[in-house]
This record gives sequence, C-alpha cells and structure tokens, in this order.
Amino acid sequence: MLKRKQSSRVEAQPVTDFGPDESLSDNADILWINKPWVHSLLRICAIISVISVCMNTPKTFEHYPPLQYVTFALDTLLMFLYTAEMIAKMHIRGIVKGDNSYVKDRWCVFDGFMVFCLWVSLVLQVFEIAEIVDQMSPWGMLRIPRPLIMIRAFRIYFRFELPRTRITNILKRSGEQIWSVSIFLLFFLLLYGILGVQMFGTFTYHCVTNDTQPGNVTWNNLAIPDTHCSRESEEGYQCPPGFKCMDLEDLGLSRQELGYSGFNEIGTSIFTVYEAASQEGWVFLMYRAIDSFPRWRSYFYFITLIFFLAWLVKNVFIAVIIETFAEIRVQFQQMWGSRSSTTSTATTQMFHEDAAGGWQLVAVDVNKPQGRAPACLQKLMRSSVFHMFILSMVAVDVIVAASNYYKGETFKRQYDEFYLAEVAFTVLFDLEALLKICCLGFTGYISSSLHKFELLLVIGTTLHIYPDLYHSQFTYFQVLRVVRLIKISPALEDFVYKIFGPGKKLGSLVVFTASLLIVMSAISLQMFCFVEELDRFTTFPRAFMSMFQILTQEGWVDVMDQTLNAVGHMWAPVVAIYFILYHLFATLILLSLFVAVILDNLELDEDLKKLKQPDAYYDQVLNPAAVDINDKLLTQNQG
Repeated sequence: MLKRKQSSRVEAQPVTDFGPDESLSDNADILWINKPWVHSLLRICAIISVISVCMNTPKTFEHYPPLQYVTFALDTLLMFLYTAEMIAKMHIRGIVKGDNSYVKDRWCVFDGFMVFCLWVSLVLQVFEIAEIVDQMSPWGMLRIPRPLIMIRAFRIYFRFELPRTRITNILKRSGEQIWSVSIFLLFFLLLYGILGVQMFGTFTYHCVTNDTQPGNVTWNNLAIPDTHCSRESEEGYQCPPGFKCMDLEDLGLSRQELGYSGFNEIGTSIFTVYEAASQEGWVFLMYRAIDSFPRWRSYFYFITLIFFLAWLVKNVFIAVIIETFAEIRVQFQQMWGSRSSTTSTATTQMFHEDAAGGWQLVAVDVNKPQGRAPACLQKLMRSSVFHMFILSMVAVDVIVAASNYYKGETFKRQYDEFYLAEVAFTVLFDLEALLKICCLGFTGYISSSLHKFELLLVIGTTLHIYPDLYHSQFTYFQVLRVVRLIKISPALEDFVYKIFGPGKKLGSLVVFTASLLIVMSAISLQMFCFVEELDRFTTFPRAFMSMFQILTQEGWVDVMDQTLNAVGHMWAPVVAIYFILYHLFATLILLSLFVAVILDNLELDEDLKKLKQPDAYYDQVLNPAAVDINDKLLTQNQG
C-alpha cells in the first residue's frame, strides 16, 4: 500500500482536545471529580434532567399528579450533584485567576449556566407547588434552556486527535463556505421579498355579501368557498352577483384572523417567500395572487421563485455541505478510523496477486470448521447447494406469509394451513442454525453479525409458533425473514453493506438527529405549553410529533400557522423565526449530512481503486514505454 509521507514538524503530531470532564489534573486535591464513574454518572444525570423537564408541563401534571413531586425530587438531586461538581471544579481550577480558570473555559461556563438554569427551574417549581405562581403562566419559559444539558451526555465523543491549528483552519474554511452559501440564500430571500412587495402587496381582499357591515363580519358574509378577488375590473377574479370585493382588514378583522401570509411589508414578504420556497402549499399562494392580481405576475414570480430558491439555492446548499463534509472527513481521517475494504457480513474480501501478476478480489472464508461435526456435514454446510436451498426456502416462506390474509376475529384462535407451514419453516430454520453451530462452534457462529441476526430470528420464530403467542407481536420475527433474501444478490448485499455496514458515521448521525429532535421538542414544549388555545405542545408526545412533522416537511406550515395564531400578534415574529430556523436546519443541513455520509460510505479508498486497476496503473505510470510501443504497432496494423 502507498501511504502519504507524514511531516516531521511538531505541529503535525496528533494532539487530543478533550472536554472539561477529561482535562482535570490527576493530582488535584478533590480526587472524586476525576473518577470515570463520576463522569458517567453525570452524563446519565444529564439525560435524566432532560426527561424531567419533558415531564414538567401543566397538562402532564393534570393527567399524572404524582409526576409533579417526582420531577421535583429528581431536580433536587440533580441540583445537588451538579452544584457539587461546579464547586469542585472551581476549587481545582480557580474561579478567575489562571489560564485554566473556571470562567475561561467555555465548557465550564456552559456547565455553570446549566446549573443556574436548574436552580431557576427548581425555585420556580417550589413557587408553583405553593401556588404562588400559576402553572399556566409564562414564567415556565424560564425552563427553555434546560434541555441543552443533553450536550453533556455526548460531548465526550467530540474528541479531535489533530493539532489545534489544523482544527481551527478546518472549522474556519468550513465556516466560510457555509457562511457564503447562507448569504447566497439570504440574497434570494431578500430579492424575492422585495419583488413580492412591489408586484403584489396585500392579500386581504375577499368576496363578501353586499350587506356586510364593518365590524360585523361573520362566516356567513364570505363566499363559499372563500375567494380572493381584485378591485380592478380587467384583472384578477371578479366576484359573482350578490357579492362585492372588500378589504377584510378595513372591515375590522385583524392580521391574526386573516393570517400572516402575504406581501404587505418586507418582513411578512420574506416569511411568505420562505414558506413558498419550501414547496409546502406554494400553489395556494400562487392562486391567491392569480385571483388578486394579473396572471402574468403570478406565473412569472412563483415559477422563477421555485426554480431559483426551491431548486437551485437548495441544491447549492446541499452541494456545499457535502463538499465541506468531504473535506472535514479527509482531515479527520484519524478520528473516524481507517476505512475498511469492501466486505460482506459473512465473508471478508481482500486483494490478492495471482500468478500472472494481476490483482483479484478474493473472498476469505471465515466459516472455517471449528465445531465437532463430521466432515460430511462440514462440506454440506459450506456447499453452494445448501446455501441456495436455504435461500429458496426463505423465499417460499415469504410468499406463503404474503398469501395470508385477515379472516376476522372468529378465526383468530383457529390454526389453518398457514400455521402448519409456519411450524414447518421454523423447524427447518432451527435445524439450519443447529447445523451451523455444530460445524462452526458457538463462538465461531456468534462471531458473525449475520449469524447473530439469524439466531435472533430463530429464537423469535420458535416462540412465535407456540399457540398462545402465535397471534402476537412475535409475528414480526417471521416477517423479518425477508431480510435474509438480500443474500440472493451479491451486488445487493455489497451495496447494503456499504451503506449500513460502516455504522459508525451513519449511526452517529442517527443518534444526533434523534437527540436534536428530543431537545427541540423539549424546548418547544416549555415555550408553548402555557398557551391555552394551542394543544400541539401540551405534553411531550404531542410536541415530539409536531416537531417531527416539521422535520418531515409534511404540513409544517400548518403547525407554524396554528402556533402563530395562538401566541398572538406580538410574539408572532419571534415564533416565525424560531420555526423557520429549525426547518432550515432540519431540511437543508441535516439532510445534506445524511447525503454526505451515504456518499462517503459508497466511495472506495484511493488505494483500493488503484488495486482494482493495476494493469492500467502499471502501463500509464510504471511502464510508459510499453504504451508507446503498443500505440506504434496498432498504428502500423491499421495502416
């Protein structure tokens, strides 16, 4: 293998940038703060703190009154633990004096702020229990920063085994690229926001009955369906007989009742542009513009908006994030670990030089006999006939399971031919597992991830055929047998392994996404749980589903509009910015990271690419004279 020559400079030597939990001196007077079990305990307490704040809502206490005292007890215990840790760190580091003092370390400042928020939450809960402060009061918003303590549970994994200067340069370059594309996005938002104000304006003109009086507008005064209209007779939609086109805002309706979408001023216009650029309900905005203004304006404006903002800018944003991730991955190769070669779950593939001097991708058999089974069984287990027979039986089992159908409650306790087929297939696959264990030994069998999965299916399906468990959740194990069909196609197996096999990066990203969703749900829960007219954030499950709906981009505008109408006109801009930033991060940055990780998993090492093309590499680099001779001979033959 060809390796890059390492620089001999001192700066190139890898150093480790640890967090505050690991940087304390081992010779400190207070030794308990340096114990690994203390660090683990405090990380577990961070997760418990998030769980506690997720339960701390008026509706949750209304449904489960004991939880109010449970959360109070948990917060009290956590407060004492984290306060003791803060005092110990201040004693070791010093508060202000020294280069390593408490207030000069950013992680320590973060920990101290979390302790302060915990104290504030605990004092507030004492006032709520004593009924000095109403549980539905906005004072509950003081708990908003508390979910950020989740960072303490995972920051131990933020270890950079690179020089500090290189880390700084990487973050600086990456930040510049992301900042540039963010300015690019803001430019188009501002451009179309200004165009919207100049080309359209307000969408408050509706068709109402002729007897509509100002200050007394009801649903009965509106057309069915509610229709926007134009005051100009030659453009837009004209109201039918018996109706007239009136400005509902002039008739006494507020912006909160009419909705916040429109192009009244630059702020509302940018909000509407981003809403349309997300491709969620943008056609309804276009129809409003068509009904209120000339058609050509609406077509030109919204078609170009979708092209530039929804397609061009969004894809540029994703491309920049992917390129930035690729650059960071190259620099942080030491942190991620070396990339493994193309392997499968049952075999290991390596490059081997044959007698002719070429390179071949050869599978190394890890199913070497380690058990006490006879040689005939060993040969049977390793044969391709046995392998294809098992896979064909799995396919038949899947077809039989797919042929089953619901026969009503009366057939629930009756066992027909499908039950007998399931028993037969279960016995067959149990015998297969026993054969492999006998041939490989239990240790050799369980060492393969594929065999672990097969053993799990064997245990689950064996319990499933028990009569009392047949119509139960154990049916899922029978359904999961279809996963084994991936082994039919080696190309599919290799492709699946490339995506899911190196699970460190993809798994870390999934954990990060889940943690982000939990933290944002808890923050939104404490931000809106006291709003009486809003039921989307009364409990943590409701808040979680609302934030997940925004993450999926399906109906996220409905969640935002309901919240805007509930909080009132004064807080509407703050709430709109909050949801837009969350949606922007979830749909662009987070999605781009998933695409970048998957693309990175599909790539091969440069060394492997060279090994897969050794002849071309030899001809073009090591023996260019041979290429010239072959070209001359080819030219003479053609002549």
